[in-house]
Parts: sequence; C-alpha cells; structure tokens
Amino acid sequence: MKKINSIGYGHKIIGLAGLFLAVIPILFYFLNKIFQLYLFMVCMYVSLIIGFIIIFLFIILLNVEFYQDKNINRQYNTIKKTKLMLNNGFYECQSCGNKKVGKNDKNCDICGIKFTIEKLL
Repeated sequence: MKKINSIGYGHKIIGLAGLFLAVIPILFYFLNKIFQLYLFMVCMYVSLIIGFIIIFLFIILLNVEFYQDKNINRQYNTIKKTKLMLNNGFYECQSCGNKKVGKNDKNCDICGIKFTIEKLL
C-alpha cells in the first residue's frame, strides 16, 4: 500500500468541507429568507450533509495515515542500531545515513550510535 501523506492536499479537503459546511448553507439560508422557497432549505441541508461526509472521510484518511506513520516508526526503531552493507564495500548507518562506516566499526563516527547487527544489501 502506498504511503498516504496529506501535507499536500489536507488543507484543500478542509477548505472544500468548509465550503459545504459554511459558505453554501449560508448562501442558501439567505436565499430562502429572500425568496421563501422550500427548495433552498433542502439545498442547505444537502450541502451540510455533503460537508459532514467530506469531514468524516478526511478523518478516516488521517487515521490511515497515522497508522502508517506508526508502523514506519516501529520499523525504523527496529533497524536503527544496524549498519547496512553497500556495494562499494562500505556500510551505511541506519540511524543517521552515514555511508562511510567501515566493516569493523563498532559505532558511527557521525551520530555515535553503537551497532548491534550487520545487514546485507
């Protein structure tokens, strides 16, 4: 499953929900006060329902994103104290990304973490 990241579009979803929850219902409310048509009240309630559905779906999307972040964080914490063998003979520190770790190094020169496991690429 692809990682969900709502940073790029979260504000657009909230803006769309705000449109359906505030702007459109207020417009139909005033139109109903002016023209006294029941249709405007129905449109106002339909707009509110659409807005609440958008907010509900956005909450579900955020819950999935938080669950994915939690799993990625757990995976990172399990490999944080390892060094990964690279093709050029060096190793990469999984904590800070230093790619100049030697085979016999017991800890990273950059972040100082003590290695527990070697992993092959």
